[in-house]
Amino acid sequence: MAAQPASPCRVPEYWAAVSRTIAPTPADEPEYADEHQVLRTTLVVYAAITLLGVIAAGSWKKFVTDEPELIVTTVGASIGVVIAHAWSSIMAHRLVHRLMMTRKQMLAELEVAASFFIVTGIAVAAIVTGQAFDWEFDDTVAFTEVVLIASLFTVGLFGSRASGARWGRSLAWGLLDAAVGVAIVATKLLLGG
Repeated sequence: MAAQPASPCRVPEYWAAVSRTIAPTPADEPEYADEHQVLRTTLVVYAAITLLGVIAAGSWKKFVTDEPELIVTTVGASIGVVIAHAWSSIMAHRLVHRLMMTRKQMLAELEVAASFFIVTGIAVAAIVTGQAFDWEFDDTVAFTEVVLIASLFTVGLFGSRASGARWGRSLAWGLLDAAVGVAIVATKLLLGG
C-alpha cells in the first residue's frame, strides 16, 4: 500500500504559503501597498458615511441635545466601529486561513482601522468650531454634516485624480460620493429632523 500524502490541514508550511497568496503581507507582494491603500480609503469613506448617519440620527428628534453629547456620541461610535473592524478582521483571518495573523498583519490591520479616526477628528473639529463660535446646536450639526459631505467629495475627487482619471470623471466621483452624504441628511430632513 502506498503512503498517503500528508493532509494540508496538518502541514503549517502549506497553510503559510496559502495565507501569503490569499492575504499577502507587505514583504510578500508589491501590490499589497495598493490593497492596503484601498482598505484605508474604504475606511475613510465608511467613516464619513457612518458618522453622518450617527450625527443625523442623534440630532433627529433631539436625542443628542448639545455639542459635548455629540462629541461623545461621535467618538463612541468611532471606537465601536474600529474595534468591530479590527476584531472581525482578526477572527475572519483565523477562520478562513486557520492561522492567526502575523504581528505585521495585525499592525497593518490596526493601521487600516485607525484611518477611521481621521474622519472622527474632522467631525470633532467641526463640532468644536461650532461651539467656539457659539453657534446654535442645529447650526453646529448642519456645519458638521456639510464638512463630512465635503470630506466625501474630496476623497472621491482627489482619489480619482490620483488614480489617473481626468478632471471630469474625478469630479463625477466626488459628486457621487457627496450624493451619498446628501441622501443621508435629506432622509433625516424628510423624516422631520
